[in-house]
Amino acid sequence: MMHSASEPPASGWQTYRRLLGYTRQYVRLLVIAIIGMVGAALTEVAFAALMKPLLDGSFVNRDPATIHAMPLLLLGVFAVRMVAEFVSGYGMAWVGRSVIRDLKRDVFDQVLQLPVRFFDRVAGGEVLTRLNYQSEQVSEAASRALTTLIRDSVTVVGLMVWLLILSWQLALFIVVLAPVLVVLVGGISRAFRRYARRIQESMGQVSHVAEEVINGHRVVKLYGGEQFETARFARINAQNFRDFMKMQAVTAISSPLTQFVLALGIAGIVWFATTGDRMQSISVGTFVSFLTALSLMLAPMKRLIGVNAVLQRGIAAGESLFGLLDEPRENDAPDAAPVDRVSGRITFENVGLRYTTGESAAWVLKDLSLTVPAGQTVALVGRSGAGKSSLIASLPRFVEIECGDIRLDEHSISQMSRQDLRRQFAYVSQDTVLFNTSVGANIAYSDGGQGDEARIRAAAAAAYALEFIEKLPQGFDTPVGENGVLLSGGQRQRLAIARALYRNAPILILDEATSALDTESERYIQAALDNLSRGRTTLVIAHRLSTIEHADLIVVLDQGRIVETGQHRTLLAANGAYAALYRLQFGNPSVAEAAL
Repeated sequence: MMHSASEPPASGWQTYRRLLGYTRQYVRLLVIAIIGMVGAALTEVAFAALMKPLLDGSFVNRDPATIHAMPLLLLGVFAVRMVAEFVSGYGMAWVGRSVIRDLKRDVFDQVLQLPVRFFDRVAGGEVLTRLNYQSEQVSEAASRALTTLIRDSVTVVGLMVWLLILSWQLALFIVVLAPVLVVLVGGISRAFRRYARRIQESMGQVSHVAEEVINGHRVVKLYGGEQFETARFARINAQNFRDFMKMQAVTAISSPLTQFVLALGIAGIVWFATTGDRMQSISVGTFVSFLTALSLMLAPMKRLIGVNAVLQRGIAAGESLFGLLDEPRENDAPDAAPVDRVSGRITFENVGLRYTTGESAAWVLKDLSLTVPAGQTVALVGRSGAGKSSLIASLPRFVEIECGDIRLDEHSISQMSRQDLRRQFAYVSQDTVLFNTSVGANIAYSDGGQGDEARIRAAAAAAYALEFIEKLPQGFDTPVGENGVLLSGGQRQRLAIARALYRNAPILILDEATSALDTESERYIQAALDNLSRGRTTLVIAHRLSTIEHADLIVVLDQGRIVETGQHRTLLAANGAYAALYRLQFGNPSVAEAAL
């Protein structure tokens, strides 16, 4: 669940009312379907009512008019029932699938708008479970459960009214049992909802573990983690099984128990009607019509009890889905002025960043100031945890700084729309991300995959990817598979570089962009990146110091602060933090002196 600590979870009725809100735009079709439900429900009452004249008029009194009219009336009742059931069934199916479609659209749109930090704390498998499994559960509550609630409630109420009309004394037995049924249904509802929540949570855990194993299958195989993963999955899967069987136990006992309580009422009715002088005052038609109506009540009562499980599962799923939909989105300044293209000058002024709040929270970046002139290549180096990735993440506002300011040219990034801000950057990471579409669509991703063919070829050529692309079965139209699985590591990295080249943004961010390439490819692409950097601001997160020796400026970070800045040779000569990192990486103190 995703409720904040300060906000209690919504009640079942509030959640269900919000679910029903998704049916508002289909209100006309919903009304037609409800009319069909009411019509189908009333045919059951009509059928029970026909039993009295059918027996008393046809078989007892042998009235000719009644004998001729009854077959037509019965056919009329079932003709109305046929039309009403089709209208209600088809209409509610349309509404139900529309609700699923709209919910999935809203959840997917919400996922696209959530801040990056959300995905640091919520597993991807859990989000996928909400998008797929839980939206189906919600639809069941919004369509099938609604159908049962309306149709069967009308049926039960209509039959109850007919029972009172026939004999209020006999109907009294059912009325007396009503409070018992209410208490019984209330207890069952609470149990359903409790176990439904547990099932939702365990389903998310099952999806999460499965996703981890699928994505990391090579690591699992290489490190012999099959038994560990099997045991981990078995524990979670067993918990899901136990929760589901507890739900099934409640489901299995609810209907028989409710029917037994109703059977007590029926037994009392039969005893009451057949004792004393009451048999002379109740006609055969009245008694049979009463029992028919009572028997017709059993099925809708059973469905009303059974729908409780569907309803509570839907409400539990709705709470989870709405928790996701209510997560705060990335927001823009209300008065953000449009920005087309910056020159590339970056200014950090006393920037402070931490990922948690409170006095004891550690600062990831603290009082950091730096100016990067437009068109320069700046390398960020430092030990793991020094703040390099956090500094880069603060530029496109993947994370929000707590104090200070960051400006592109004269524009504060906090006053720019995120769309305008992020359009200024191209990014190549050591963890290549490709989408399961064609090579050309991956390169032209910033244009929605429908880019200019000449630009796509030029970007591929500059990334030294054109040669292997043209050898693919369908060239630029060849699908790359899930995350580029059909390509080698070097090919995937070159496509990512081509994607950055295609965007032609004024600021380029490279996170060890050549790490997945062989030595020959790396030399060519490093030359291409050097050419690309001319006239463009380039920020490089450097893990291998040999790749940034020609940077215009090297910035050394330690514990979120800048401890040194300068060029490669100058920093080595200073024999400070950078020289220490250089010696540590190359393992030979004389290397630093030789580099001078």
